[in-house]
Amino acid sequence: MPTFDNPVTDAAEASAALRGLAHATRTFEDPADTYAVLGDLLAGVRSLRQVLDQLAAAHIAARARAHDDAGAQPAGAAAALAAADELHQAGTLLDAVHDRVDAAMSQSARIAWHPAPTQDPVVRASVEAGELRLTVWPDTPLGEHQRYAYRIEHTATGQSVEGRDLFTGAGAPVSPARAVRELAAFLAAAGEARQFAIDNPGQHTDNEGAFPEWVADSARQHQDELAVLIDHDPDLTEQMARRWVSVVFLQGDEADTVLDIIDHDGTDAAIDHLAGYDFGEETTQAALENGYVYDQPPTGALDRTATKDAYTLTYSPFLGHVSLLRTHDTTPDPTLRHAVTPDPAPARRTVGREPARAGRRAEGTDWFARRPGASASSGRGLGL
Repeated sequence: MPTFDNPVTDAAEASAALRGLAHATRTFEDPADTYAVLGDLLAGVRSLRQVLDQLAAAHIAARARAHDDAGAQPAGAAAALAAADELHQAGTLLDAVHDRVDAAMSQSARIAWHPAPTQDPVVRASVEAGELRLTVWPDTPLGEHQRYAYRIEHTATGQSVEGRDLFTGAGAPVSPARAVRELAAFLAAAGEARQFAIDNPGQHTDNEGAFPEWVADSARQHQDELAVLIDHDPDLTEQMARRWVSVVFLQGDEADTVLDIIDHDGTDAAIDHLAGYDFGEETTQAALENGYVYDQPPTGALDRTATKDAYTLTYSPFLGHVSLLRTHDTTPDPTLRHAVTPDPAPARRTVGREPARAGRRAEGTDWFARRPGASASSGRGLGL
């Protein structure tokens, strides 16, 4: 609760509330709720504008008490005036933010949100081929063609790419297992093209450039595993019936520690570390009691995911949070519980200051466009 008279305490509470809002607004079950959130944000911008002016005034009023580290008062006073000037500039910029949010709210007020169409939940299917993890899920149809989206992840490096251009024939449905099989076929072709390019410098093939180079390199190294997927539809029956329970959710400094593990050692090491929060049946029961049970691991637009055994890791270097989930019917490996010594209940933590992190993202290029010198036409899609 705000104190209304302690700026340090109220600033910390405002920071925590904004971190919570950043997490909560990853998804909106009812888009009509966005209007109320915009109204509160607009009020917050007005208050923040006032806060900046008052911070600037405090620096100016107390500049006689300002000294630098060497004890020089003139230097301290100059720094206080410079800080006040920057705060006034920030306040001026906030005026433009206020006007934009106000305009957005006016437009949002004109929207009559209709109920979402009833549809089956999106079911994702994942398989591994060596160091590559392939995940597919139904996407919005395109005309008469059913479309599947997919994610390709490198389990060792944490690199990932996504696409949504796996298509069936006109009017023909396709199973997730078939979509995985076809994606494996395209990857195998990309791996063969990569091997040809290595063996024949300067020459190109039609399948070159279909995926980022790291994907093609990994596919080249795992042709045997891809061949198994191509020859036989993977059995995804058990996987499709899974439910996930939350093991831990971390923000701030604790999340930063895990994000550093991902950067240096990869997602598998991060999953092993977070598995120390899993106390088996205790964790499962706590998740059931608190409602942290999901048909699919919840993810936001900026979240990345990785899977190892029964665990699914979701994380965002941009927003500074990590989450570990486990399949409901799986018993965790007890040897992993020594990685950390947390509380047994699924953690919901907000600790410290949210770090500034620069996330790596895949380049926004057309993976299916023809490279110079290739004979195929540009803009190929992946057809099933």
